[in-house]
Amino acid sequence: MIVLPENLIMTQQALSFTPEEMQIRQADEPDALALLVAELGYPTEASQARERLIDIKRAGDSVLVAAHNSKVIGMAVLHRTRFLHRPPDGRISTLVVFEKYRNFGIGTRLVEAAEAVFREWGCERVEVTSGAKREAAHRFYNREGYIEQPKRFVKPLSRLAS
Repeated sequence: MIVLPENLIMTQQALSFTPEEMQIRQADEPDALALLVAELGYPTEASQARERLIDIKRAGDSVLVAAHNSKVIGMAVLHRTRFLHRPPDGRISTLVVFEKYRNFGIGTRLVEAAEAVFREWGCERVEVTSGAKREAAHRFYNREGYIEQPKRFVKPLSRLAS
């Protein structure tokens, strides 16, 4: 079980939330996750989100959500990559906050919570993936201390099937 530090609960400054109203916690609501993924431009059925959430947890990875008055308004999907030659890396594969809640520090809180989880997992670095056209996200990650390292190779496996 992952225990998040107390300082990762939202302060009253952000959107006038009180700590009781705003929390970062483990995900358990696939409907909200499907809506958040759709916010990124990837329509996803709640049933697909439910299956994928189960798979992510089964693999030992995690999905954190930001919730206000029990309503999920943001999420971060976390993975750990293990290596033989060094300690593991943490990876944020998805970070999204509903548009009307952006620019209030919620993304920062999710990243802080993710980094706390990665430290608990023994990770020494964190990698973030962001689409080439998501320039606002790139500026956000730069502000959070992330440095662009653009070399990456990808091969879709679906095209390899005979």
